[in-house]
Amino acid sequence: MKKIIISGILLILAVVAISGCTSSDNSTSGQSEINVTNVSVSSSGDGFYNINAVITPTKNIDYLEMAAIWYDSSGAVIETSDLLWNVNNVQAGQVYKAKGEDSLYQKGTPTKVDIYIFDSVFSGGDTSKAIYHQTVNLKS
Repeated sequence: MKKIIISGILLILAVVAISGCTSSDNSTSGQSEINVTNVSVSSSGDGFYNINAVITPTKNIDYLEMAAIWYDSSGAVIETSDLLWNVNNVQAGQVYKAKGEDSLYQKGTPTKVDIYIFDSVFSGGDTSKAIYHQTVNLKS
């Protein structure tokens, strides 16, 4: 019986030790890969909204894209924009102006938008692979 208990404890300790050596991917894990500045969100009228940002990669990246999730005042998602902007063969140190436009006509008035940048194609609503994330609160 003691051998079973000791074996169980050793197994648990081994699992904890191994899991401590791995890292989990989160939305800010790649923020050192890119510098994002001058983020702005504005309404251009008739339900259209613009997202602008300046992106400077710190290393060469095969692909970047920007996505957004829009929320109303109750916190409900009113739109998920999978592809607002993208570029291939991004070069370290080069400045890129990301500009995206989205139509929220008759979907609701956004009060907040989560902006995500990915280094692979965003699909299925999984934001955990984002290398950059910023929440922008919009003025009512």
